[in-house]
Amino acid sequence: MLDLARRDPRDTVNWMSSLDLALQRALSVRLNLQISLSQLAIVEEWMDIHLDRWLEHLPMPPDMPDGQAVSYLAMFGSDVRRVWWGAWGDPRGFIPKMADYFKLCNIAKSDTALLDQVGEQLEPKLVGSWIGVWGGKVTTGWHFWDPHPWPKVEPMFGTHEAKYQLKKWVEDHQIERIERFSQSIGDAAFSEVELAMPGATVDDQVTALSEAFVHFTGAPLPVALVAGLRTIPSPQFALGIRIRGGKISRVGALIPGIAIDDIQRMCADAKVPVDPRLGKLVGALGEGISRVEYGRAGDRAGVDVYLEPAESASGGPAPTPAQAN
Repeated sequence: MLDLARRDPRDTVNWMSSLDLALQRALSVRLNLQISLSQLAIVEEWMDIHLDRWLEHLPMPPDMPDGQAVSYLAMFGSDVRRVWWGAWGDPRGFIPKMADYFKLCNIAKSDTALLDQVGEQLEPKLVGSWIGVWGGKVTTGWHFWDPHPWPKVEPMFGTHEAKYQLKKWVEDHQIERIERFSQSIGDAAFSEVELAMPGATVDDQVTALSEAFVHFTGAPLPVALVAGLRTIPSPQFALGIRIRGGKISRVGALIPGIAIDDIQRMCADAKVPVDPRLGKLVGALGEGISRVEYGRAGDRAGVDVYLEPAESASGGPAPTPAQAN
């Protein structure tokens, strides 16, 4: 137990000041996320309650052990037809809030059992929830943001075609761990894992990425896109694999953050549309682009831009999200 009588009063003041600043930042980030919705026609009026509910069930700094920070990430599709928010941190702060949130989502017992089972198997150190809007629907779920050894993850996938495809790729390329695990809840639920690309250089990792697309989708990355990826200076590429119904439903090439002009060139190389508002939306919401993903699902492809939400420049109340056209 802390001996408060012997504690330097200045330490208490400094701790309270840090907590106040963290609380102010968390509230401002939430406000900025809400403000960003006003620019998105895809967010229909009935979706507001789901997005607000998710925000309201994120732990605040006083809820976190020792006032630890909550990590946030936001995503816009390049065509501004997709939006995603995620948050994660220490399980001791997140799990109680997640339990209340998923209860309000009417989570099925099978979904709860899966979360409990995976949590017991992996014992994650970074846990959180996410919510997204695309295809006229709201999708939500949970994720673990710390790495886990592949031998502990493999048994979770049961026996199906996607598991064997993933296992072969992992073993052929001597992948030792996954970097992230994500799961949606509700109908047509999916699982997603992230694998860091093997290789010490950008060329090695880009080659591995294109080979992965051949393995999982039957077609390599577009030639122009590969050429553009080879110009990125940092070898920090990764692969996102989504599994739904025992099959690979989506494959994503994750690349380090690049400038918005480079993203527009990347979209042109990949023959993916870009909404003219993308740069403004990204600039208003974030502190810089964290990562970019070229994803392929069947014959559809898209580019998603991920960024860490920044504090809002506005101190006023958040506007009501715009209704869809």
